[in-house]
Amino acid sequence: MANSFWISILSASIALIVLVALAMIVYYFVNLKGMKKRRGHFETLHQSLQKGQQVIFSNGLYGEVSAVRDETVDIKVKSGAIITVSRFAISEIIK
Repeated sequence: MANSFWISILSASIALIVLVALAMIVYYFVNLKGMKKRRGHFETLHQSLQKGQQVIFSNGLYGEVSAVRDETVDIKVKSGAIITVSRFAISEIIK
């Protein structure tokens, strides 16, 4: 009798592990589609940077693109200062 008790606990545990694993796999594939879409959006955004565009950084700062290089962008902020940032810090092009 004690043996059947442990067998039922083991089978319930295995079933739970299988269900959790299936849920994780479904979650991964659902999020994979969204991640690919976001990655494509940001690749297009970073490749289309041009001088004179108004941009927003990921931390909320606004500025105007004054020069574009391979990995960095020079941004003119409201005070007139020009700062050099990674082009990947830009999250949106306003105009």
